[in-house]
Amino acid sequence: ALYNRLVPLSSGKRQFSPIQISRLKKLGIEKTDPTALTDEEVTRFARLDMNPDSVTWHRVLDTNDRFLRKVTIGQSPTEKGFIREAQFDITVASEIMAVLALTSSLADMRQRLANMVVATSHSGQPITTEDL
Repeated sequence: ALYNRLVPLSSGKRQFSPIQISRLKKLGIEKTDPTALTDEEVTRFARLDMNPDSVTWHRVLDTNDRFLRKVTIGQSPTEKGFIREAQFDITVASEIMAVLALTSSLADMRQRLANMVVATSHSGQPITTEDL
């Protein structure tokens, strides 16, 4: 079901976007026809297998509040038991702000943002913003 939403039918055909083809290459899958993927390749493509304890991106605010340095999220009944610790950073200290300050062009900014590691998979592989 997730794969069908990621690669929807358009005029009766499925077609990968350029960023999806880039993800396939990163996974070592050289196919560009969505119907040619095996079930295992579809699973590897669609599921990031992200380890929630390894998320490196923190929420950011434009205020420095010491009480928000460590917070517990996911305590609502609708979160189905996915409770974890998180924290807030001040906006100007975020990695994205550093990229905005150092970038030399739009293409450079896109590449720097795409290369940011946001977590790791359960197998230890880095997950970047481009993967998201």
